[in-house]
Amino acid sequence: MYFFCTVCVCVCVCVCARVCVCARVCTGLFSQLSSCSSHGRVCVTQRRNNSTSPKIKVDFDQSTGVAVMHMQSPPVNSLSLDFLTELCINLEKLEMDKSCRGLIITSSLPKVFSAGLDIMEMYGTSPERCGEFWKAVQEMWLKLYSSNMVTIAAINGSSPAGGCLMSLTCDYRIMADNPRYSIGLNETQLGIVAPFWFKDTMINTVGHRTTEMALELGLLFSSSEALKIGLVDQLVPEDQVLTTATQTMSKWLAIPDHARQITKSMMRKPTIDKLTSNREADIQNFVSFITKDSIQKSLRVYLEMLKKRKG
Repeated sequence: MYFFCTVCVCVCVCVCARVCVCARVCTGLFSQLSSCSSHGRVCVTQRRNNSTSPKIKVDFDQSTGVAVMHMQSPPVNSLSLDFLTELCINLEKLEMDKSCRGLIITSSLPKVFSAGLDIMEMYGTSPERCGEFWKAVQEMWLKLYSSNMVTIAAINGSSPAGGCLMSLTCDYRIMADNPRYSIGLNETQLGIVAPFWFKDTMINTVGHRTTEMALELGLLFSSSEALKIGLVDQLVPEDQVLTTATQTMSKWLAIPDHARQITKSMMRKPTIDKLTSNREADIQNFVSFITKDSIQKSLRVYLEMLKKRKG
């Protein structure tokens, strides 16, 4: 089940009967909204959580050469500019440490891997801020998709939209076998178009026709459906996701690094080059689209709807 929620640029997943995985985000958001006297707009009086608590925790085992990256940005690991910046800094540090050969990405939060892009980075912000945010989204994708490390997504909760994109960048995806969890690039459900590099990443994973259907319809797949189409590689009981990821990592690390890295680059370089050669144009396209009055109005209508629901 799912229903419209705009906190995460996606149609959020219901993890139980009519309970949204983003309910806690919505509750916090409602308290931040107030009506402006001019233009009838909804204003954000406190745009985002300025907590200095780390949003990313990395545990690196030097004896195995494997790092585990725990996303820990309550309530749903939304991909804000601050979150993405911290993520990329940690990725760069690990990439530069030649003793780190493998990376497992997981969530420390219950029921969610990542709920996707933080809509508050796109609503009511300046074009400059939107551009900075989108560049950070690109950077996250580039660093993960081109990483020399073995990367495994330990998906221990729902992973719509940007959360799905993050998992797709990894070499291998292990998901909790829970029918309440969903995954997919469902941007069209909110009237947003997934950019070409989102599309290409999914095509490289599940094929053209499956991607075409999934993106046009904005589909979210249950864990079993995701396994069936190849969106994830393995399902395990929820309490075994991280353990299985660690065991799987050892198999990947048994392959000589140079051979695996060259093969990975050969498979992914055309997709990476396509973005790097069009990066500025992609940012401008995003900013131009998201700052349109019609799109901002649509986002405002949804935010007002959510505020009324709380009332």
